[in-house]
Amino acid sequence: MSDPKTLLAFFLALASTGANAHDYPTMDRVDQVLTCMKRNGGQNIDNLWRCSCEIDVIAQQLSVEDFNTARTYEIYKDMPGEKGSLFRESQDGSAAVGKLETARKDAAKRCFVGATRQTVVPTDKGMPAKAVTGEAK
Repeated sequence: MSDPKTLLAFFLALASTGANAHDYPTMDRVDQVLTCMKRNGGQNIDNLWRCSCEIDVIAQQLSVEDFNTARTYEIYKDMPGEKGSLFRESQDGSAAVGKLETARKDAAKRCFVGATRQTVVPTDKGMPAKAVTGEAK
């Protein structure tokens, strides 16, 4: 029979390895969630759930270094003049942003980011309710 302390140490080490894989700092996660919410109509509970899911999917696919590189190029490519051209014309930057966009597309499918929701609005008595499709509010 194995020593219980050895087994405990083994399982703790095993559990911590998975938890630390692509672990993003809280500020990066919050920034991405707020940016996603702004892109998708503002701060509401639907967007909070969807955008929190989005950063989790992105974190599974990109290391924090790759994510930060992509975000840097994404943010500064719109800077005017020569300074912005460094970010717009970089092949490495374009590749990094492409990986982030691919991860976002996957997240959009898995987390319903950008999806609209249906609300059932009751009508006059005796009439069936009608579904209204609109953006998440």
